Order: sequence, then C-alpha cells, then structure tokens
Amino acid sequence: MPILGVFTYHRIAEPDGVGEFDTGVAEATARELREQIALIKAHCTALSLSELRQGLRGGHLPPNPVLITFDDGYRDCHDVVLPILRDAGVSATFFIPTIYPGAGRIFWWDRVHLTLRRCRREVVELAYPVPLVLHPTRAPRAAADRITAAIKRTPGVDIERCLAELERATDVTLGVDEERKLAQATIMDWPHIRALRAAGMDVQSHGHRHCVLNTMSPDEARRDLICSRSVLMDVLGEPVHAVAYPVGYPLARAHRAAVQAAGFEIGFTNNTGLCLTTACDPLNVPRVAMDRGQVGALYKLKLLAGERYGPSA
Repeated sequence: MPILGVFTYHRIAEPDGVGEFDTGVAEATARELREQIALIKAHCTALSLSELRQGLRGGHLPPNPVLITFDDGYRDCHDVVLPILRDAGVSATFFIPTIYPGAGRIFWWDRVHLTLRRCRREVVELAYPVPLVLHPTRAPRAAADRITAAIKRTPGVDIERCLAELERATDVTLGVDEERKLAQATIMDWPHIRALRAAGMDVQSHGHRHCVLNTMSPDEARRDLICSRSVLMDVLGEPVHAVAYPVGYPLARAHRAAVQAAGFEIGFTNNTGLCLTTACDPLNVPRVAMDRGQVGALYKLKLLAGERYGPSA
C-alpha cells in the first residue's frame, strides 16, 4: 500500500536574501530546490491535490506518492519556484493566508523580526502577549523567536495588539509606504496566485489571518476558515478542498469540527512523518519539513522511494 509523504517549504532564497525578515522560513536556495525536485521526480510521483483526494478516499495512487507544498505565499513562489516546477513538469500545492495578497501588509512574523533587527534598545520589556524581557541588540533572532512562540501559543491572542506593543517597547515604527513596498516585493498578489493556478499548480487555504487555530475559539476559527475558503473560491472560480493549518499544530476535537463546518475535506499539520494512505486521518495529514542544508533531505526522499519500506503495492 502506498506510503504518502508531504514535503513542506515556505521561502526559496539565498541565506542572505531575506533581508530583515525571518530567516527560519527560507528552507532552500533555488539551486537546492532544483536538485530536490529532480530527486523527487527520479524517485517518487508528485501528486496533484485531486489525485491525493482520490487516494485518501481509497482510490489508486501511483508508487511512492508525494505532495510538494509551499506555505504562506511568498513572492518567490511565483518568481523562483514556479519556473523550476514548470521546467521539471512537476506539480505542487500552494497554501495562501488570504488576508495578505494585495493588502500592503507584511506577514506578522516578518514584522516581528524586522522590528527586533532595527531596535537599538539593549533591553526590551513586553507585557503582552506574555511578560518577556528581551535583548534584541545582542540576539535579535532569538528575541523575535520568543515573541512569535508566545503569539503561537497564547489563547485569544490579538496579533495587532502584539505588534503595537512591540512597536511601543522598541521605539521602531514601520511606515505605511515602506510596508507597502516591502509587501509588494515579498508577498504574492492575486495575479501571481492566478498564474500559479493557470500553470497547473493547486492553490488552497492557509487560513485568512494566519492565526493558530487552537488559539481561537472554535467559532472564530470556523469564521476565519470560511472567509479564507470564500475568498479563494471567488478569486479562482473553483472549489477549495484543503487547508494547511497555520503553524501546523494538530487540532483539538472542536476545532476539527470547525474545519469540517467550513467545508474542508483535508487538513495538513506540521507533525513530522509519513502516512499510510489507507489509514491516514484526512484532517491530520502529517508533513515533512525541508530544512536548509540538511543531508537528511536525501534520506527522506529515499524513505519515500521505498528503500526502507520496500516497493509499493
């Protein structure tokens, strides 16, 4: 029986190519991605989302099936990733947080990283979302990671309030015009996203505001997901069946019900692992994160190629 692997990427960029933004979401350079896609094509069968849906319903899947996914909708998905996929003849699925395209706002985690990198205060104290004492001039990334971790785990968190508190505490302000230019340079707008779909790629939901679903009430999560799905269906003119949960934590039972109530069939987590397609929970599909420069990427591909489990039936 086929063993499914789902690979997760976010940004494709050189190590020094993300500027003041979060460096942790850039998993590969263009050269590395091209090599990895070639390995996938040589050893595995890259699926479309439609093929995966059929497989999860008990339909036939080809040997060594994988799904290639990209979260968040960074501009390099269009400018860098799409040409690589098109040249290789390989499809992928892109998960979009629908509040961001065309809004002139950078992603909230990139805003945190940018603010801490620009801060000149040696000590920064925050009271919200949790009390924190940070040392941004000494370790800006570590400081940013502590804030983003708190945002991802605080029930009922107000991200806009977090950003306002951070701006006040650091005395770093990002102007509207500068943020708009940064967003245009780093986040796909709707024409880019339509171009992905026109090229045969799948475009699905990553929530509306990119809030961790478990930090919201089930009803708020349902509304956020309905909004995201509705926006995508309006833009793409077709049904939307899948969501990659923002940040990827597995969901509590009430939040799983919210996903179903919003109309989704498949939900992807960031739980690391592979799954037997005949026993896969469609609302808890694990994925394999691709980290920069890791030798383990080839090992993961070998796993999916059946070198550990034997040939697929």
